[in-house]
Amino acid sequence: MNGRKQFWLVLGAFLLLALGALVGVIWEATRKAPELDEATLGWLHTHLALSLLVMFLLGGVLVQIWVWLDKVLLKPLVHVSRDLSIIANADPAHEIVLESDHLLGVLPDSAHQMGTALLHARRQVHEALANQIAGMERLEKVIKHLNVGLIVINADAGIVLYNVAAQNLFRNRLDSLGLGRSLYELCARTPLETTMEFLNRCHAGPGGCADKGDARFFCAAIHEDVMLDCAMSLFPCHEAEQQNFYLITFEEATRRVSGLRRSDRLIRHALENIRGPVANLRAAAETLMDHGDMEPEARERFVAVMHDEVGELSVRLDSIATEADTLASEHWILNDVLTSDLIDSLSRRLEKYRGGVPVHPVGEALWIQADAPALLLALERMMQKIRDHAGSVTVEVEALMGNHRIYLDLIWPGIPISASEVESWHTIKLEDGGAVIRLEEILERHGCEVWSQPHRHAGYAMLRLPVAPSPRQWQFPVEEIPERPEFYDFSLMNTFDSLGTRLAMSLSGLSYVVFDSETTGLQPSKGDEIIALAGVRIVNGRVLLGERFERLINPGRPIPVESIRIHGITDADVADQPTIQEVLPQFKAFVGDAVLVAHNAAFDMRFLQLKEEECRVRFDNPVLDTLLLSVYLHDEVTDHTLDAIAERLGVDVQTHLRHTAMGDAMVTAEVFQRLLELLKAKGISTLGLAMRASDSMVRIRRQQAEANY
Repeated sequence: MNGRKQFWLVLGAFLLLALGALVGVIWEATRKAPELDEATLGWLHTHLALSLLVMFLLGGVLVQIWVWLDKVLLKPLVHVSRDLSIIANADPAHEIVLESDHLLGVLPDSAHQMGTALLHARRQVHEALANQIAGMERLEKVIKHLNVGLIVINADAGIVLYNVAAQNLFRNRLDSLGLGRSLYELCARTPLETTMEFLNRCHAGPGGCADKGDARFFCAAIHEDVMLDCAMSLFPCHEAEQQNFYLITFEEATRRVSGLRRSDRLIRHALENIRGPVANLRAAAETLMDHGDMEPEARERFVAVMHDEVGELSVRLDSIATEADTLASEHWILNDVLTSDLIDSLSRRLEKYRGGVPVHPVGEALWIQADAPALLLALERMMQKIRDHAGSVTVEVEALMGNHRIYLDLIWPGIPISASEVESWHTIKLEDGGAVIRLEEILERHGCEVWSQPHRHAGYAMLRLPVAPSPRQWQFPVEEIPERPEFYDFSLMNTFDSLGTRLAMSLSGLSYVVFDSETTGLQPSKGDEIIALAGVRIVNGRVLLGERFERLINPGRPIPVESIRIHGITDADVADQPTIQEVLPQFKAFVGDAVLVAHNAAFDMRFLQLKEEECRVRFDNPVLDTLLLSVYLHDEVTDHTLDAIAERLGVDVQTHLRHTAMGDAMVTAEVFQRLLELLKAKGISTLGLAMRASDSMVRIRRQQAEANY
């Protein structure tokens, strides 16, 4: 109970006590009235009336004084106390704004000066830490961009670091690759466990192993027909409370061994194929040298033999060179590329040609997945072909969202190039770093083919390349709109019995998935459906921007116009998207056993729960609600919308991303990080305490809503 409530309770108790005393006097006087004479009774009535009047006057004055003190002293003190908590735990730059008639004197200014000093001190600490860990960050960047798949795990096989190459290696199981997730979800458990035990024994002391270097082993990837060639190294921790870490490198052994076998076959095949012609050439040359007086007719036959063998040898060498080029071009990696960067690079490459090929980018930049150097080679040659076909024209390059693909359109004024000519381009050979790659191989690697067709504008033609989009695509700018209404149709306490020891776990040591959804409406029980679902992971207090889940969903019903005004998602946007039956199991796999976090979580959870049976999943994860946590921390504040909380805690909200599933999830994640610090300062340090605090707010908030209604 805060000071203001205690203050008013004391006042109420005092007034009730005084009233009780007066009632007692009146009752006693009334009881003895028959025993008194008329004069005494009149005197008593007069004084009782005066006493009652004086009491009410004094009570009124006292209440007025009490109200005035509450306004100018107690309420400002509560306000300052709340703001000091925010300054200390969330936003040191937070300003304290009070009415001008308060009696706190210079206390607010002093508090603000303390916040400024705290902000300055934190900046100094951050700068010092930044200088100390700069080298580690550079090392992390190098690791993340190694071409070899690399994953670091702890003693429980929990993933603590991974790089882009590992993402490419496990590209079909990205829902299971993430910080805090178990490597056993990706790789067979037995080889990993036995290798970890082997390394532990090796580092245990003199009785361990002679060789304490890497341990190499093969391991099967789960749910994929792939064998992995692995090397594991142990980084022992000598502190009793810390775990050992294991660094593992992965290579696709199936593909590598296949390449080695093909290389071996190529070498043996080359030796076998050239041994015969070379022997024949040597024999013919020796015969000609040993028999200088050979008849002209016989000499011509030997020369013809040598000519034929040289021709055969040339053909076989060309075949060997072609297969060697194919082997050299197989180890490609697809990365996220912004189409504007790709077009800029293409424009610079084309400047070297005489007369150039003017390039004009059109539309907005989109994220694609591509081997940028190889794709640039292909686009460069296509632009040359367009110049040969249409002359010196300006070619527009436009990126468009298509059916599960992003279309790269090369547009020029004129007529289309014939399909047969485009087909003939597939055999074109392009040189890349000394290796020769056919255009067809680049297109196959990107899973696309070139379409030649008229443009939608008359008099224009285009070449279209459908390429794979990056998962980071999808943004929907929308106008400023009101928040969703609050929902109170579930209790977070329902999951307490199933959580067991997790209730005692520290909030700072848990993994979280902060999520949000966009829907066709606000009534899930009456047929409204999810049309967008997004989440981002928080591990060790950090928002992991690289571990995000974002999907559009086909709801199987039209999206109302009033809902489109909120989130900007139209029927056309979701027409070719997967259904909730496909997406919800993917989201559950992404969440794993993490704690779910949302703003006004009851709304989103209700949509998920109604689909559990249909999608054969169950969301029995613990749930925390930023709305309820904000109510618990700042119960005197009336506005607990996401925007209001973000502004109060100093979280920068990008307006153009609000009311998109990913945009709201990112804002909620930052708000949740700061709420955790405020909870810690208030003694709420475990999951169980946070959930009980939230549950108490469910009841209070529902009662407030019913009273207002």
